[in-house]
Amino acid sequence: MAIGEIVLGSFFQVLFDKLSSLASDYAQQEGTDTTILDDWKRMLVTINAVVDDAEEKQLSGNCLVKLWLDDVRDLAFDIEDLLDEFNIKATQVKSEVESKTSRGQWKRKFFPFTQPGSLVSDTKVQDINGRLEAIIKRRDYLSLRDNVVDKSNFINRRDPTSSLPEPRFFGRENEEMEILKLLIHEVKNYDATLSIVPIVGMGGVGKTALAQRLYNNAKVNSCFEKKAWVCVSDVFDVFDITKTILRSITGLSNRGDLNELQVKLKDSLAGKKFLVVLDDIWNEKYEKWTTLLKPFEVGAKGSKIIITTRNLNVVSITRASPYPLRELSFDNCVSLLAFHALGATNFESHPAFKIIGKKIAERCKGLPLAAKMLGGVLRTKSNLDEWEDTLNNKIWDLLTVENDEVLPVLKLSYVHLPSYLKRCFAYCAVFPKDHEIERDELVLLWLAEGLLDGQKGNKNILKLGRKHFDELVSRSFLQQSSIDPSKFSMHDLLNDLAKSILGGTCFSSGGSQVASNEHDVSSLEKTRYASFIPSWFVTSKCLRPYQGMKALRSLIIVRGGSSRGHFSILNMVLHDLLINLKYLRVFSLCHCNIVEVPNCVGDLKHLRYLNFSYTHIERLPESISALCKLQALILRGCNKLSKLTQGITELVSLQFLDIRDTVSLKEMPLGISNLKNLIILSKFVVGQEKGSRLKELKNLSHLEGEFFISELQKVEKVIDATDANLLQKQDLANLSLQWDKHVGNRHNHELEAQVLDFLRPHINLKNLTILNYGGARFPSWLNCTYSKIVSLCLWDCPNVVSLPMIGQLPSLKELSLKGLDAIETLGSEFYGGKMPFSSLTTLKFEEMSTWRDWSPYVEGPEEEVSFSRLMHLVVRGCPLLVGTLPYRLDHLTKFVIHSCPLLKNSTNDVCLPSLRELFLEGCDKEILKSLVNLTSLTILTTMKLAELVCFDHGFMSHLIKLTKLHI
Repeated sequence: MAIGEIVLGSFFQVLFDKLSSLASDYAQQEGTDTTILDDWKRMLVTINAVVDDAEEKQLSGNCLVKLWLDDVRDLAFDIEDLLDEFNIKATQVKSEVESKTSRGQWKRKFFPFTQPGSLVSDTKVQDINGRLEAIIKRRDYLSLRDNVVDKSNFINRRDPTSSLPEPRFFGRENEEMEILKLLIHEVKNYDATLSIVPIVGMGGVGKTALAQRLYNNAKVNSCFEKKAWVCVSDVFDVFDITKTILRSITGLSNRGDLNELQVKLKDSLAGKKFLVVLDDIWNEKYEKWTTLLKPFEVGAKGSKIIITTRNLNVVSITRASPYPLRELSFDNCVSLLAFHALGATNFESHPAFKIIGKKIAERCKGLPLAAKMLGGVLRTKSNLDEWEDTLNNKIWDLLTVENDEVLPVLKLSYVHLPSYLKRCFAYCAVFPKDHEIERDELVLLWLAEGLLDGQKGNKNILKLGRKHFDELVSRSFLQQSSIDPSKFSMHDLLNDLAKSILGGTCFSSGGSQVASNEHDVSSLEKTRYASFIPSWFVTSKCLRPYQGMKALRSLIIVRGGSSRGHFSILNMVLHDLLINLKYLRVFSLCHCNIVEVPNCVGDLKHLRYLNFSYTHIERLPESISALCKLQALILRGCNKLSKLTQGITELVSLQFLDIRDTVSLKEMPLGISNLKNLIILSKFVVGQEKGSRLKELKNLSHLEGEFFISELQKVEKVIDATDANLLQKQDLANLSLQWDKHVGNRHNHELEAQVLDFLRPHINLKNLTILNYGGARFPSWLNCTYSKIVSLCLWDCPNVVSLPMIGQLPSLKELSLKGLDAIETLGSEFYGGKMPFSSLTTLKFEEMSTWRDWSPYVEGPEEEVSFSRLMHLVVRGCPLLVGTLPYRLDHLTKFVIHSCPLLKNSTNDVCLPSLRELFLEGCDKEILKSLVNLTSLTILTTMKLAELVCFDHGFMSHLIKLTKLHI
């Protein structure tokens, strides 16, 4: 049963804000009539008052109410689109008037219109009026009640849990063992009487089952004198929880107020070692948590409380480290399904069901609850045809209608979301299952769809969206990719939940599949969000359903997870698609072979988000200048893009311009400084023209995140670097400064040094890269005042003769020095003082052709620098290096020595007790003999080095004895 209308409340709030804002703007202009807007708001308030009651009735099976809510939802979308048209038209008229006024052709005061309908078709306004009135009449006919807020009757809340374990337990042996150690083993020097063990994970992942298993473990029973189990669920009532725990501890039913109960519980626990399980906690209020804990402080040392929760915010109030629970392995899902379906631990004794059983287990996506409930469904199906029918006839529909157990667990998580997160989560239904997305990419889509509107007082919309994203992650609605940590995805069951929320407003298909899902042609007209997974060549036939989606807001063409490379679409096919979708706010077409963007894209007046990343486009059409609402333009990885159209500088609403990895881009358009709302400008290419000089950055005061400035050799005046005003851009986190490496002897060394001096960034900077710099010195500002820098790369700076006090950067974790051909020695100036490189974990020296001596830093008689946290050390392409390596590298795990033929390190033995990987190529074999205490070495790679057999037998025996190495 769809629960999409639960999101209407937050949607209406956004509409109210927009109506109020628009009416306020119009009211300030003499002669403007806002009656229509005021009437709409009044009628919407009347409708909104009964939405809660309507949701309850439709989820109880009232079809007429369901149809009414569908119409309300569609009307809300259409009103928002029409308000957007009002705003667009008004902006255009105002721009024209201001232009004529500036030329002296328009002298009177600007009034955009006398009533809203004069800017937009009166037919549309009358249509909205008629639909609002009809919906209000049907509201009365359906006898819907005002302000009904109790939804407890229609939300399938979780049944109270028992402490008794599951009859069979699969796949949590390692997790059980690890948490068991936390429960029964005392931590040395740990004085706290009570410790909390939070088990965190998404709904259905098996948190409760694991807690039950631990609660009934024989070792746990012998370790704790008192035990109690409480199913807390969504209502965190301190009185009821205390009463349940006291009854479990004493075996008696107790009466009294909260104070009396807590005193009795305190007396019962005094001096005793106890274990309490609080299952399924949702409470985020710190004061309630501390009130509950008051009686527990008198227990014996080693007492524990296990909590299970889906929300990391719950864990944060306990100040405990979370134990995250991931999905089951496929094999364990198969075993669990077989047990509940057939009473066996596998399908070996039922070979006829083995293949189909594994396919069904795959649908569970690692969720034990899904496997258990599917097994229960299949338990009564005794022949193969029934199992095939279960797999092929939309098993999730079967679960939600006949055995509503899996999705209700997740529905409860959704109901607990704050209203501002509900639409953000539901929007994710537009993506196909298993689709991975970066955080900021999703945030920009939310912004484009207006899902971050209605939250006043938030000046930085990007930070707000990131906060929403992080909250969905903390509540297990999104999960980090195990392959690429920069990307996130949604579990399949949560994807199903999101689709059930959006219902008929969401559509997706892929490849040769055309409108093969539940949507009929008429429902496509009401679709607002759509995705398409293309085959290698996209035809008009594939896209025909999308051409009928006249009200579509988002269209995301997603490269399938199994496809590689680019796909193709003819320009005419793309043109025919876009001319039918005039309400698009989001259009994304990535990894496509298109070389030209259709000119009709400029007609998409509502567009906020446009993404042509990793395409072969060479230019953008000038018509793009008409997109007055465009907020995000993403052109990442467009390697053939050589120039940005001049029209970009007219996009006054633009906040995000991503042009990373555009290697052919030679300059910026004249007047880029007009885009004063830019928050993200990933790259700036310095040009010879006045408008593309460095001083253009002066007015871009809101820049943040990653920023790459290239072609700095074109800077002709130092004042341009000063005017760039990087020092005031305090939200820049990553800065790369690049000169052209092909300039050769034409470097103006002194000018480049001055330019770099005046490109001083704000001290909040975290990552700095300097490339192909021709000066003889690095700037004096690169010192310990940059206390937040964690990564520093100095590459291909051939004239620099010495380094600043890099060793005194307190947060520096990664240091990469490459192509510094004038550096001969690294000594005290490199370290800078006491305790150098206190945070450094990765150190790389590469292609340093004249470097001879790595002098050890000595502050006192025996205080040689130790690089106490160094884990990775690379010394590559240093042909003259003969000096001494740091001799004490206790935490080094990976060591690479490459093309350093003179490096023998004969002065000291180098102690490497944690080294696991050693790579040697193009260096003297004697270097290996100076490395001692290699007790952790498991990988030794030698290339272009004398074979190991050339070492004497005694040394080899010693090496094998010292290490775990298998030779």
